[in-house]
Amino acid sequence: MMRRTCLGFFVGAFFCIVPSPAVAQVVVPPATEVPIPPKPTTDTTVARQRTDTIKPPFGRLPSPRTTDIGPQFEWNREELYASGAYTVADLLERVPGTTSFRTGWLMSPKFVAVNGDLQRIRVFYDGIEMDNLDSRSGNQLDLTTIDLFTLENVVIERFAHEIRVHLRSWRVDRTSPYTRTDIYTGDEDTNIYRGFYGKRWFNGAGLQLAGQQWNTRSNRFGGGGDALSFMGRLGVAKKSWSADAFFVRRNASRVLQPTFGSGLSLPPFEGTHTLGYVRAAAGNQSSGPWFQAIASSMRLAETSDRSTAAQIRPDTADSTTKKLQYLASAGITSGVFRGSVSDRIRAYKGDVFHSPEARLEASGRYAAVDLFAQKDGEGKRRRLEGAFRLTPVSFIAIAGAASYDKPDDEHDDIDIPDSVSFLADSLLPKITSARIEVGVRLKNPWIFGGFITRDTAVLAAPTVIDTVYHVVPIGKRRGLYGGIRGKLIKDLNAEVLITRWDTAGFYQPRYQARSELYLNTRWLSRFPSGSFGLKLAAIHEYRGVVRFPTAEGFNTTTSSNVFSGLVEIRILRGVASYQVRNVFGEIYQQFPDFIMPRSVGVYGLRWEFWN
Repeated sequence: MMRRTCLGFFVGAFFCIVPSPAVAQVVVPPATEVPIPPKPTTDTTVARQRTDTIKPPFGRLPSPRTTDIGPQFEWNREELYASGAYTVADLLERVPGTTSFRTGWLMSPKFVAVNGDLQRIRVFYDGIEMDNLDSRSGNQLDLTTIDLFTLENVVIERFAHEIRVHLRSWRVDRTSPYTRTDIYTGDEDTNIYRGFYGKRWFNGAGLQLAGQQWNTRSNRFGGGGDALSFMGRLGVAKKSWSADAFFVRRNASRVLQPTFGSGLSLPPFEGTHTLGYVRAAAGNQSSGPWFQAIASSMRLAETSDRSTAAQIRPDTADSTTKKLQYLASAGITSGVFRGSVSDRIRAYKGDVFHSPEARLEASGRYAAVDLFAQKDGEGKRRRLEGAFRLTPVSFIAIAGAASYDKPDDEHDDIDIPDSVSFLADSLLPKITSARIEVGVRLKNPWIFGGFITRDTAVLAAPTVIDTVYHVVPIGKRRGLYGGIRGKLIKDLNAEVLITRWDTAGFYQPRYQARSELYLNTRWLSRFPSGSFGLKLAAIHEYRGVVRFPTAEGFNTTTSSNVFSGLVEIRILRGVASYQVRNVFGEIYQQFPDFIMPRSVGVYGLRWEFWN
């Protein structure tokens, strides 16, 4: 029944997009009817009605010049939707050194560990650092709370100690009104609806509105929920300056999700996340000096039913949390060099924290360098980080990174009370991390291999999932990784990543692999206008046993092999999509006792218009 439904959907989508010749009929008016002449208009009015003009974009901070070998971990708006990712966690699974964790399907909490540390993902939305406002999860940001539909660009920056995710919100720059509609449905009662509208006027003013509704109600595993999100932007942009106001609001709920074995359940959640800012920008980031100032507010208002039933652990989170964040940045770009300085100011609960930072970048044909320094006033830490890439010849590249992270005040002994669920950054020891990798290009694809080392660390516990998990110190870790990225033959591409650590540590398997083989073609020999596109992807994910530390020892998950697939067909401005995850219905876990969904298929249509 599922196959017939999907086939009918794609056939229907095709005939909706390609007009039938039978529709194009000419209606001849009766002979007695006198045509009414059109109302006269001036030449200027006609020109404005018919001309689509591209206006200067709204300002934003420049994206970092990443130093990875081969294709960079970067996605534009079209690539984001074609990737099959629903959350930031789905994108991070492609990056060396990362391991994602979730309890279930769309609405479940999602975290990513970097080298086994759940605190080493930092997310920046238009330059604003996304701080976790849910006190139950400490400083671990639930990546489910970030909506991908609001974005036009994602850049992942890899340093040795942490990974930074730079998100850029969607901007419109054309005077013709832009509209788009996305409709998806699928298993586990999954439904996703999106709508977009954007327009720029001839004076540089612009208006953008968008919304998303998604829900899933799984009767088999629990953990369903829904989320309603809105975003909006109003502003004006000229050639040398811009000013705009932006907001994104997400109201989400998650039902009770039971475990299988421990008797402890993930409690329900209901709350509203809001991010809003006003921004002023001046200058040209691609050449010459530039400046940008942002004043933002982040707020979480929780309305959960705080049940203390025996099967649900008590919920002690504050009902409302709010943070103000201000960012002033200035820089200059000259040829291959770019330098910038900024100060990030956080204000909440009567305290104010300054975090000044500086960055120097150079990117050329044979080399790229990225140097970064920060004094974190809130975390009371100092960071020095650098990354580089050398390409002495077109088919050989060497890349690496080093990080030094230390507290402002030295702590010789680390005392970890049993009562705390996470440690403040100021209690962590000095950490030195490094990685080095080498790549060889075989005509088109890059084959690469690398080595990672991380110093002694204190691993925070994901107590939002289960309070039985404990904070633990852990010694130095080393790992090897390798893979292949890029085009194999013509339009056939591969993304393969294999990682092996020296021992089976906490929050990471000793062996982990992700492989994606996909055909991505526009078939220009048959459709030279580019009106057709096809993507076929086969994905395999393997991870070994993962250990989660407890007071008595540790809990574990079993190893897993998960196969998934993706089909995307573009015709003109419409894209029909079908994605299936866990094709063979593997029974597996990413958190102990939380069973992941069996095979889940989602299909739908994205259709955009320039009126």
